[in-house]
Amino acid sequence: MKYTEDYQIEFKDCDENRRLKIPALVDLLMQTSEHQLDQSGAGTDDLLKRGLGWVVTQYRFDINQLPKPEDKVKLSTIASGYNRFFEYRDFGVDDEAGNSLADVKSQWVMLDLKKRHMVPTDLKMMEDWGVPLLKKMPRFPRLRPQEEYDHERVYRARYDDLDTNHHVTNSHYFSWFIDMLDRDFLKDHEISAIDIKFDKEVHYGKNVHSCMTLVQDDEITSYHAIKTDDGTEQAVCELKWRKI
Repeated sequence: MKYTEDYQIEFKDCDENRRLKIPALVDLLMQTSEHQLDQSGAGTDDLLKRGLGWVVTQYRFDINQLPKPEDKVKLSTIASGYNRFFEYRDFGVDDEAGNSLADVKSQWVMLDLKKRHMVPTDLKMMEDWGVPLLKKMPRFPRLRPQEEYDHERVYRARYDDLDTNHHVTNSHYFSWFIDMLDRDFLKDHEISAIDIKFDKEVHYGKNVHSCMTLVQDDEITSYHAIKTDDGTEQAVCELKWRKI
């Protein structure tokens, strides 16, 4: 069943250009799904009692327009399917008139928080929700890291970056990505699409290397990766941009 809730965009959610920040957008979507899951006995607190947690592995965002401060929007989410190990969830952001501002598709696993590995889908939970079993996995773009990147910057995973699964929350990756772009570029461009794949967890106190190559051809694309000190990819991302 589709779940919806209303939200008014606040100034704190937006950047200096009065556009909703991507990390804030991700946090709002996660908040919406958490509210739905809480009603079904599968929220964060319910899963923690079982030693489990939801972990996203991949996102696809299509962004038509980013809302501004004081805009009223409708946030929506639905569990769209599952198979043996993966659960799929769709999100939407619409304006007051019902126009789509953003559509998001995502892939999730359930993680054993002690052993730090994924566990099979909870079939009873899926049946109780009426989520369909998928014969074919939804197709996400196949993301591969670039052989080399033009820019690199080192960050440290801070305490405030962590979530209840005890690793860096997924919205914070976007701060590391977007911070690689020049301020002048960010004033004149906004993100139109996002593809991201999370490969490994980032834990407290670890150094992360945010790497980027910006290609400005007919289509403007920035290619990103988060790596550890030894060069292991933790996440790979592609951002599509449009000029404002």
